[in-house]
Amino acid sequence: MDTPSASSSLKAADLDDMAKALIRRLCADFACEVPKSSVSESVYSTAWVSMIPNPSKNEGYWLFPQAFDFVLERQLDDGGWSMLEVSAGDPSWHVGGILSTMAAVLALLTRKSSKNGVPENIVERITRADATLRRMLLSWDVTSSDDVGFEVLVPAHLEMLEKHNLCYSFPARAHLMSLHEQRLRRDEPSSLYGKKLSTLPHCLEGMIGKIDFDRVAHHKVHGGMLCAPASTAAYLMNTSTWDKEAEAYLRNSMTHHGAVEVYPTNIFEITWALKALIETFPMDAIMSLEMIQVLDFLENTLRAQKGLSGMSPGVLDESDDTGSVVYILNRLGRNVDPDAMINRYESADKFRCFVVETNPSSSANANVLKGLLHVTDRTKYLSQIIKAATYIADCWWRGDTSDKWSMTPYYVIMMVSQSLMMLLREWEQGHLPGLPTQLLTDKILPVLFGTAVDTLQGQNKDGSWGFQSRETTAYAILCLSAVGPLPICSCLRTQIEHSIENGKSFLLRQINDWSKPGFVWRSKAPYGVGVSAEAYTLAAMKTSAFDHKLGNAIHDLCNIAKPSLATVEQISHVPLFAVMPDWLGRACIVEGYLHLPVYNKARWAASIHTTKQQRHLNALPFTLIGSGRSKGAFVAPEANNALMVFSALLFEFDHFIEDIVGGCQDREVQELEQYVHDILAQPWVDSMKDPIAKPHGQTSSLDDVRAAILRFTSWVLGHQKVTHSSKYDRASLQSELKSYYLAQIRSIYDSRSLAKSRKSQCTPNAPPQSYHSWAHTIAGPSSGTSVAFAFFTCLMNPHSDGRDCFPSATAKYMAQDLSKHLAIQIRKDNDLGSIVRDRKENTLNSVDFPEFGTMGEEDENLRSKMVQLRHLADYEVECSKMVMARLSELKLDKRVMQGLKAFRNSVDLYGQMYRMQDFSPELEKRA
Repeated sequence: MDTPSASSSLKAADLDDMAKALIRRLCADFACEVPKSSVSESVYSTAWVSMIPNPSKNEGYWLFPQAFDFVLERQLDDGGWSMLEVSAGDPSWHVGGILSTMAAVLALLTRKSSKNGVPENIVERITRADATLRRMLLSWDVTSSDDVGFEVLVPAHLEMLEKHNLCYSFPARAHLMSLHEQRLRRDEPSSLYGKKLSTLPHCLEGMIGKIDFDRVAHHKVHGGMLCAPASTAAYLMNTSTWDKEAEAYLRNSMTHHGAVEVYPTNIFEITWALKALIETFPMDAIMSLEMIQVLDFLENTLRAQKGLSGMSPGVLDESDDTGSVVYILNRLGRNVDPDAMINRYESADKFRCFVVETNPSSSANANVLKGLLHVTDRTKYLSQIIKAATYIADCWWRGDTSDKWSMTPYYVIMMVSQSLMMLLREWEQGHLPGLPTQLLTDKILPVLFGTAVDTLQGQNKDGSWGFQSRETTAYAILCLSAVGPLPICSCLRTQIEHSIENGKSFLLRQINDWSKPGFVWRSKAPYGVGVSAEAYTLAAMKTSAFDHKLGNAIHDLCNIAKPSLATVEQISHVPLFAVMPDWLGRACIVEGYLHLPVYNKARWAASIHTTKQQRHLNALPFTLIGSGRSKGAFVAPEANNALMVFSALLFEFDHFIEDIVGGCQDREVQELEQYVHDILAQPWVDSMKDPIAKPHGQTSSLDDVRAAILRFTSWVLGHQKVTHSSKYDRASLQSELKSYYLAQIRSIYDSRSLAKSRKSQCTPNAPPQSYHSWAHTIAGPSSGTSVAFAFFTCLMNPHSDGRDCFPSATAKYMAQDLSKHLAIQIRKDNDLGSIVRDRKENTLNSVDFPEFGTMGEEDENLRSKMVQLRHLADYEVECSKMVMARLSELKLDKRVMQGLKAFRNSVDLYGQMYRMQDFSPELEKRA
């Protein structure tokens, strides 16, 4: 018998009635000339509004006295206004907290110098706020900031606070000021005197002392400066003539206590609410006279603005709102063409959000894609559809689920999954002839499956997502609902159903708060939108993942050829995967298969030489994806794929060297050693050629090895992520690559010496160095782990401006120490699993060293040696754990720490595999 669902206490008719009531409110409150707002109040905006003097009274009286009371009420116990109690310390909230605290301190300082309404404890409040602001600035990572206008606003606030003798020095200040100068060179303050399209009118509080405010009044729309109460307050305080229109705007932006963060936003509020409802509710359940009136309002506004739209009629247009309006109107039968949108925002590889912008938005491109997929003649816009879909998919492949507008990645994940599923359905119905199937199989299917797994892994124990956020939880449910019907998600069906029900249960427990805005949107400070929160919550409660069936074309598309499961089944029993939930283990297998086409294509294109198929090369995607998914680690799929190809090439190269160089004369091996020194003596350039290339037709085995070295070196050091890395990181990689080559060659000498000793049936010569020295200088480097780590450092570097991945000497030292421990660990684990093979092939193994006891072909103490070697491998594991713990104390970029965790997981995984079974192929017998 079916168990009751989380929404069983809410009948379908109840949800329909709630949706209809919301549409009535949209019509009454937002589809009008002076709209209401459901946007949350903002400390930042209110602090600026509180500083406006009352022009009709003497000095010391204020236009909005209640605004200052609001600021006082919102001060936290630590003295700041950071909102970190809402965000649980998420660094993405950092800029909003800094700006809110700065503006509030300015408000306190302004009030302190007046004669009216000064609280008795104002000095103590300022002191506590100052201390908190200093702590926030000291821990601020400017490079990860993407907030609206922060490079204009924070420097301006620093300058204003310095006039009150509050001066701040912090590590990121130099970089911040560099960004500030770049922005003002691109958007000169004097440009505000003309009609150039710009977002600067949104940030006029950052222009105080830089412009003549009497010359910028023409930027007003409905009395306000680009939907920004704070900017309008700055304008009103600094213009020489009182502007009643601006005062009226600010009064409309005020609630009973404070100013909202942005106003007006009626187009935004209407379209976001309608998008949520029309994608989940049957139209006959929610269509009404009010719905028709709202659609009329949107259509008339779009026509009045010649096919473009912004957050409100008349304000600066952008692709996010335009795409949403085009989508809604076309989906509901109001045929409008997207030509103005395309002409305005299309660029070479994506759609811009604004005509002039510094950072793009994947969610805006998703809204554009939705709009294009619902026009009458989709084939006319096929190239634009492909462009938007490719950009959206590429963002996911790069691991970029952040967005300039949203505080939560689940909004972006929802938009990606919904828009790309719409693309699949339109393709299946034959509306997109000419859409490349390879785009769907190689890029989009992995994205859709990945969003499902990401979302399932991100759920909290109470059924919520994010910081127990209702709206974020609704986004996550709608993502799972969108991708659930995909055939490739059949292995996740039970988990998806369970996850959605738990999410709905969480929402149902908070039914009385559905219309309360959550802080999920990004502007100068985080804010929420009540009608959007309510609409998405209703949509999440209404939706079901498996109501919509897909046709044969999509089933055929998802019918991915699967290689033998033997290796994967063996790997799945190692400890790292054994502790995974069953559903996640199955998901990693499917995800590995989805990555095979891209991985194999890149691997074959870069292959060092033709080699017989090795069974575990097809398992590489599964192992590395599983390592990334295990224990909450994360690696961007693009970086993971590059590491997969690198690992496969390293495997090829390793065995190619053993096969070919093992049969070379000592003189030839010495020549090869010199060749490595020659080609890597200087910083690598792509155009570098073989310095001792032979005339055509005069080649040897040694020439083949040199060619393999050159090809592998070119691929590694010429990789796009490497060439765009810092000089230090590139040099480190080149150094590790050289050490790897030389250690491989040195291993040939060691094995050759061991073979001679055994052939003469005498006691083998003791190796020329201690086991510890050999492990650190030859065994570790020859494993390839250190060079893989250096390559991965370039892949996961979050900076694109030439800075090092690890920012300090301490971080660099610890990271390199970690790589050495991991390299030695994997070699010891490898040796544990290959003692018999190494004995047969005369390859030097750790247990051949005298530190482990008597050496010889017949060894009665082999088990004792293995126990000792296992203890030493475990020692390296403990060392790497300690280094990881110390690295985590350095507060490195979250993406770097996630990458390090995934890399260490992969080393642990392969170590566990080696202990279970030797995966290396037996070398060919040599004459």
